[in-house]
Amino acid sequence: MKIFENFSLKNHNTFHLDVYAKKCVILENTDELKTLDQIIGNDKFLILGGGSNVLFVNDFDGVIIKNEIKGKEIIDENDEYVNVKIKSGEVWHEMVMWSVKNNWNGIENLALIPGTVGAAPVQNIGAYGVEVKDVLQNVSIYNFETKKIEVLNNDQCKFSYRNSIFKNELKGKFFILEIVLQLRKKNHIYHTSYGTINTELEKRNIKEINPQIIAEIVMDIRKSKLPDPEKIGNAGSFFKNPEVSKNKYHELKNRYSDIVAYPVENGNYKLAAGWMIEHCGLKGYEYKGAAVHDKQALVLVNKNNASGKDILELAKIIIQKVFDKFAVKLEPEVNIIS
Repeated sequence: MKIFENFSLKNHNTFHLDVYAKKCVILENTDELKTLDQIIGNDKFLILGGGSNVLFVNDFDGVIIKNEIKGKEIIDENDEYVNVKIKSGEVWHEMVMWSVKNNWNGIENLALIPGTVGAAPVQNIGAYGVEVKDVLQNVSIYNFETKKIEVLNNDQCKFSYRNSIFKNELKGKFFILEIVLQLRKKNHIYHTSYGTINTELEKRNIKEINPQIIAEIVMDIRKSKLPDPEKIGNAGSFFKNPEVSKNKYHELKNRYSDIVAYPVENGNYKLAAGWMIEHCGLKGYEYKGAAVHDKQALVLVNKNNASGKDILELAKIIIQKVFDKFAVKLEPEVNIIS
């Protein structure tokens, strides 16, 4: 365990915001969790992985718990499936690359999503028709209230679109230790119809696919649309794609024939937030040091030394303009820390 006072978070959030934490604790093994109570005391705390899904509006007057607990292993397998256990401090994308290298199927569509493994179930990360809940078996957590390690199965995690029990009932009460994923060794099932994956397969004249090919295509698509946070500060998709009723969708479809939407299981429709933002004329829009990315309107960027407040104000402008035009309210996907 390492402890730092007045700790700069500039290199620990992908917006590269120059903010400070009162204290930072770096955890490297699970035994160190036992001493956290006395270190935190009465301060508020925040568990930080890769810092890829947070917006710090101010300095953080509390304790940052930086998760650097690493390790991964196969715990069970048969002819068709392999179950892998991954510690929460592992980098998610590296986990995906390990999976595709072994020709395991299930998470190749989630390549290049930034952040750590521990953040994946909190957000129920997803891309191109796949979510982590589709392959997750269970999550082991340390419960700060009971001081015990608990294991939650998939149903107990209460997954929904970009949501889970960890963002609701258990918010601020847990530390994710590790997750178990079940991946396919054979009889692979691929999700290629969402987004531009099929288009890319046809363009490249690829007849037989495997997890490696899908991962490479997904990475190429993401790189073409999303800015590299090492070059310009951003947190990926800033807003969730809103869900509306079938009636509301048809009302919008009558007004905007080219609206981008996808049906969901409950009969509702998921609208493409990026399309809505772009059709409000906001693609490339700048506000103080913040901006809407000029290639993907769903992404907000720190273009010129923006503060967290600048980015939040830009987000509020977007939410209002989208609501004024479509009567649909956007919600941030990014965790706003004020």
